[in-house]
Amino acid sequence: MAAVLTTGSPASAADSYDIPLKSWTYLDSQSPKTKFVDADVTPPVGTSRDDAGRTHTYRSYFTYDLTSLKGTVVHSSYVWTNEKTVTDCSAPAAIEVWRTGPVRDTTTWLRPPAEIEKLSTAERGAGAYCPGYLGVDMAAQLNEALARREKSITLEYRVTAGQEADARTGRTFVKPLLSATANHPPTITGLQLKYPDRPCGTLAKPSPAARNTVFAATASDADEGQYTTVRYAIWPVDHPDQRREFYDYYGTDLSEYADGTVLAWQAQASDYDDQGPWSKTCYLVMDRTAPANPPVVSSRTYPEGDSPGGGNGIEGTFRFDGAGDRDVVGFVWRDSMGYSGQLAAKRPGGSAILKYTPKLRFSTDLYVASVDAAGNRGPERDYRFRVAETAPYADVVVNGVGLPSTITFLARKAETTAFGYQLKDGSEVRLPAIDGRATGSITFTATGQVDVAVRSYVKNKLIGQETVQVWVTDAPGVESAEFNFDHDQVAGTVGSFRFTPHSDDVTAYEYNLDGEWKTVTAADDDTAVLSWTATPGWHSMVVRSVRADGSTSMETDYPFNIIDTRPNAYASDLSNWPRRDGVGVPLRVEFQSQLPNLTGFVYRFDGGAEQTVSTGGNPYAYVDVTPTHAGDNTVVVQALLSDGTRSPATTYTFGIWSGPVVTQTPEGSGTVGRPVTFTFHPGLPNVASYRYSLYGADEQTIAAGPDGTASVTYTPTSWGYNDVRVTSVGADGTESELRIEAFSVRDNRVDVYSTYDWSRRGIGWTGYFFFHTQLFGEVTEYHYRVNDGPEQVIPASTDGTSTLVAVPFDRSGTNTLHVRSLTSGGELSPVTDYDFTVGTAPYVVSAQYPDGTWSGGGGVTGTFEFSGGTAGITSFSWQIDDGPSTDVPADSEGKASITWTPTQNYETRTLSVTGHKADGTDTDTTRYSIYVANGA
Repeated sequence: MAAVLTTGSPASAADSYDIPLKSWTYLDSQSPKTKFVDADVTPPVGTSRDDAGRTHTYRSYFTYDLTSLKGTVVHSSYVWTNEKTVTDCSAPAAIEVWRTGPVRDTTTWLRPPAEIEKLSTAERGAGAYCPGYLGVDMAAQLNEALARREKSITLEYRVTAGQEADARTGRTFVKPLLSATANHPPTITGLQLKYPDRPCGTLAKPSPAARNTVFAATASDADEGQYTTVRYAIWPVDHPDQRREFYDYYGTDLSEYADGTVLAWQAQASDYDDQGPWSKTCYLVMDRTAPANPPVVSSRTYPEGDSPGGGNGIEGTFRFDGAGDRDVVGFVWRDSMGYSGQLAAKRPGGSAILKYTPKLRFSTDLYVASVDAAGNRGPERDYRFRVAETAPYADVVVNGVGLPSTITFLARKAETTAFGYQLKDGSEVRLPAIDGRATGSITFTATGQVDVAVRSYVKNKLIGQETVQVWVTDAPGVESAEFNFDHDQVAGTVGSFRFTPHSDDVTAYEYNLDGEWKTVTAADDDTAVLSWTATPGWHSMVVRSVRADGSTSMETDYPFNIIDTRPNAYASDLSNWPRRDGVGVPLRVEFQSQLPNLTGFVYRFDGGAEQTVSTGGNPYAYVDVTPTHAGDNTVVVQALLSDGTRSPATTYTFGIWSGPVVTQTPEGSGTVGRPVTFTFHPGLPNVASYRYSLYGADEQTIAAGPDGTASVTYTPTSWGYNDVRVTSVGADGTESELRIEAFSVRDNRVDVYSTYDWSRRGIGWTGYFFFHTQLFGEVTEYHYRVNDGPEQVIPASTDGTSTLVAVPFDRSGTNTLHVRSLTSGGELSPVTDYDFTVGTAPYVVSAQYPDGTWSGGGGVTGTFEFSGGTAGITSFSWQIDDGPSTDVPADSEGKASITWTPTQNYETRTLSVTGHKADGTDTDTTRYSIYVANGA
């Protein structure tokens, strides 16, 4: 759940304002009892002489209307003007700008507006740029004026008092322009608590709140396009110093406050420019105690238990009762399908009525809980009831659009006297139930999925209803006695298709059988018959009906298969890449036919003698042919039938790869260090040479012998998969296609691996290593030694798996296992050096509790012996799990033992042992698993 906020669009900058000049006034020392308002002159300042030689001292006042800024915060403001005329630019003059009191009706030179605050002093003359510019920052003054709720501000322009009488200081100014950028801070209304809705609360009547409470407020911003956020503050009323501020997005955790604590809270809205004022103070009281008991739930329509009530689609009345618990103000409910709701009690501790129609057939659960004013939910009541099967069984046979379809009813309740059915926006049709059955007519007006409401009645009382979803299509019916999905006819068979309407007013049918749309006119009964002579292959005829207005129906897809009178021939190996076929390489060709009474095939390969192959009762047969030349080869095949006749012939022409055929000696996979000879056999006549590449090396050329072959010998130096690539070149320069012949090489070295690699166990432990060879069947022994120790021999595994070798550890640090294999032919492999690290963790052994084995039992004492690990151990420390660590001294051989007795059966414990050396260093730690059995 989230707080409810009113927000605008993404942020925009503060608005710009030109503050209107409400009026302006100047005062003249020569007219001490007069003021001049909005005169059609340039505003004068300072002292100047008139044409008669009299001196006039002037001050000008400008009053600006601030009402457009009401409710805003001014972010920037500037008032500026330019000197229009200056009597003497060389004469020094300090121009002052003041904030004054307002210009009143009584204002005169003798009674000028009070000067309240000097805003600026600008030194002019004595080399200053003249006439010059004069500007003043007004942001602070405007914000202060708005804070005083003033509707206008008056500015005075004058020469400083000490220079004002000097006749050289006279000047005039352009009327000053006052501008500002300002923003309306957002305001807060609509403070409340949500889910359930509760008011803001007062100190005298605070709103109850649960551990998790959703705070809500509406933020309003007078500026368009502003994005607002709301922040909240909360504190215990008797501890304002504990005030904290937060954002409420999905509810706020108040569980830190005790039950009954009264809290004050406020909200404040912000936009991208300003924070608004904090709202009024609201109050809540913590209520952390949910109703103690589940509500009482009852229903006459659907009584609790296994006795079915109500019926399918029948609304029931359920009464939820708070049983007088005045903490209960409402109820929440949910059902087995996930539907849910909330109801208010008529009065605290009272009841509420739910009108509910079960969504499930058979059994339904309503889960109901009482809710207090804070939203705390009490324990749920699971009200389980059964729904009587009262809706009728209804089956609809759809005949199309605009044609009568059939709806059949079967009663599920013996007392049913009538059935009803109704389409959306249509009237209900009633049918009498006779022996619990009824059949009616229903006409659909459109295609697609249609909901049909079906109902059961006892007299005029509705006892059950549900919605049946029917798929309505106007695609025509297609049927054929000869051509159908169940029976394949032979090409040339003559038959027909019958098209039947699934919509009214059909005048023709359009069909697409062989890639072209054609039309057949409908008969008077809106059907049509299409005669057709079968052509071979898989067909999927598409048919649609055409109405008198030219509109067409949905399409029917009618699939069927026609058997070809000619057999099919295919060589799948020709689709391989790299190509494996070639001159002199046997090629398998498959013959297939679905003709009835098939017994075999007769064929000729490349003009040779006719041969026969039996199918053995299958619709196919295989033959192997050996091409004698590259390029096109031909197989001509006919099917043989049981009556002695033959099918028409099929000619299958295929291309044989002209790339040279590659053979090798010895055959099979190669081996590192053993030479292999590749022989290239020509695929084209008159071959003079071969260009070849072995294992991706640079291409080389070798001359062909008199028989057109050539051989190269290669000794692999690495194992893996690679290929031989070869092209033949004829005497006339003709090149063959490229032959890519895969070739694999086995490694002659022994591969060593061990699960010990991660361990830190030290002297005394045994490591287990596995020897693996790619020369299985040839390797009979492994010869190995550890470090500089004696060579040992172990027979190689004969079942294709690795050979396991146990190596006792007798030296810490890096150790090396040297291994080579011996074949039955006496060939020794290169040596494999396998480095492994032996740690310093002590060796631990127990006869009563072997490491990681269920043994012993509660009360059965075990002796644990410590030794090894590394040289120079003087003592050991040990502990069980995270228990206390205990030291035990080592004897002169660096050994020690302890006893430990488990207290219960079927527990797993870890013994940790660390050795300590005389030089103060520690060994690695051994962690020994103790599995305590039952002592039996």
